[in-house]
Amino acid sequence: MTYNEQTSPSSASAMQRAGIPVPGYIKRNHILGVFFFALTFLLLPQFDQYTTAIGFILVFAAVGGSLVLAFGAAGQFTLGHSIFLGAGAFLSANIANDSYGWGRGLEVEIPIALAVCFVLGLIVGLPSLRVNELYLALATFAIAYVGQQVLYEWKQFTAGGSGKSAGDLTLFGWEIGRGTPYIRLSLIIILVTFWIVGNILDGKTGRSMNALRTSETAARSVGINVAWLKILAFGISGAITGLAGVLYIHNLRYAGPENFNVHLSILLILTLIIGGRHRLAGAVVGAIFVKFLPELIRDVQEYEGIIYGGALIFLTLFSPRGIIGLIEAGLRSIGALLANTPVANILPNSASKEIEASSDGTPLESLSLAGLANSEKRGHLTVTDARVIFGGVRAVDGVSFEVEAGKVTGVIGSNGAGKTTLFNAITGHAKNAEGVFTLDGFELSNKPIFTRSLAGLGRTFQNLNLHGDIRVLDHALIGLEREMKYGRVSEAFRLPHVVRNERQAYERSAELLDHMQLLEFWNEKVDDLPYGLQKRVDVARGLATNPSVLLLDEPAAGLPTAEALEMMEHVIEYAEHIGCGVIVIEHNVELVADVCERVIVMDAGKILADGTAQSVMQNADVIAAYLGT
Repeated sequence: MTYNEQTSPSSASAMQRAGIPVPGYIKRNHILGVFFFALTFLLLPQFDQYTTAIGFILVFAAVGGSLVLAFGAAGQFTLGHSIFLGAGAFLSANIANDSYGWGRGLEVEIPIALAVCFVLGLIVGLPSLRVNELYLALATFAIAYVGQQVLYEWKQFTAGGSGKSAGDLTLFGWEIGRGTPYIRLSLIIILVTFWIVGNILDGKTGRSMNALRTSETAARSVGINVAWLKILAFGISGAITGLAGVLYIHNLRYAGPENFNVHLSILLILTLIIGGRHRLAGAVVGAIFVKFLPELIRDVQEYEGIIYGGALIFLTLFSPRGIIGLIEAGLRSIGALLANTPVANILPNSASKEIEASSDGTPLESLSLAGLANSEKRGHLTVTDARVIFGGVRAVDGVSFEVEAGKVTGVIGSNGAGKTTLFNAITGHAKNAEGVFTLDGFELSNKPIFTRSLAGLGRTFQNLNLHGDIRVLDHALIGLEREMKYGRVSEAFRLPHVVRNERQAYERSAELLDHMQLLEFWNEKVDDLPYGLQKRVDVARGLATNPSVLLLDEPAAGLPTAEALEMMEHVIEYAEHIGCGVIVIEHNVELVADVCERVIVMDAGKILADGTAQSVMQNADVIAAYLGT
């Protein structure tokens, strides 16, 4: 059955019943972008007097697009992009100018600028492995300052304070005129760049970056290599900014080190914040606001700093997502008002709706999840002499146990008994943990968190580590990141196998949400959900990783017993379907006794009792230490 075939609502797939858009090659944003591109392309001759200003808008928009990746998606607050812009500009001057360069055109300038600035971005991104947020901003600010001094002193490359002029503007020997022809070529370059960046944001890399931004701990727990992802974000962002540097020098026709100061770095990030750092459209809107409005209203140019500062204060208070955020909020309000009209189909409206259950069986019988059925049990976990010491406190003290593959095991104990710390030791979140941990014959000890996750460890968290401003559906997709067998380059160009992988991931995620009774909330931001549903989302993300053993840390905390039992029934049913084991920490003794085949009791960092639920509940030591006399 194809997605375009007519089916009755109850017999359709979860994606169809929920109305989840099918991943493809063209999105609504693409159509809007091409429309505005074509409109600008055709109307350019009417704005001949503004070609330089429009050129700067395109440069700032390109840099903004790069920052949407590094800052908007990956959350790496950087103030060092002026150095990439300068590197791209001077590389262009040295390649294109006949007087002191190779006399080559854009066909050489652009690839070299992309490659050099990509490597430079990887280097500049190294501080992100040690610091983040404000300290990362300060580190990159210092790099930008030092970089400008290097440009002043590297006279062979930049001619020092004298600067260098741009070479002839050619492409494969074809000379491109200044003014409108150059702007049209720049528009094409920006359109292709935005298409590539959009593809990255829509794929597994973009979702992983958003996971990194919203919860680095959770991102590691689903198998994302956070360290490499941070550096990669800087590399891609640096490459795009280097490309913008090529356009910059051809627009200005000259570049000196003074053009690439720290003030420019601040202005670049300010431009994106004003426009909206989570959308490529925000990069364009911010560039127009910063570079074109002052050109139109020359009388206010001397008040630019006041205008930008005032706009930033206003948006921080009333629209943290920038001007684009204001526009989207307005469209959502209109969409809600027109919810029962055809107009609502083209307007954003994230309101959840009740979805009819499928008449074709359970989600586990769907094509997407049936293939995961595994009669061979997994999750044989061995913990030997686990120890975690904080100062003089032995949070986990010589704990050893073995969990059979495919079994459901409970861990109970009073607050401070060391249960969560034990989980952290197993998954690698406790850096000072000692002991030997083995999963299905693979030793996890001394391995990074993401490697342990990829080996089959899935987990949830006692204190919810969700990705606050991301949709429920994307949480399941983030868990499926490891299942998507395509590379970064293929993703950038949205090749056919990428689209196939994305569709399969969306189908599986939708069926998983249906199984966990979350399908009707697929388009909701997780921050907007009540606590009980957030708990379900946390569990769904862990299940999406297709673990060998799933560690649940108080999944039913704060839930009524009936609701908790219902959720655990769904979890165990899914775990049995894929053949994975479950270890659950829980204070709800009734729940543990009902769902767990075996119960381990911890007290003061040690195992106090281990056996069936009935035998443990009758143990005198357990009664005295935990259940009470």
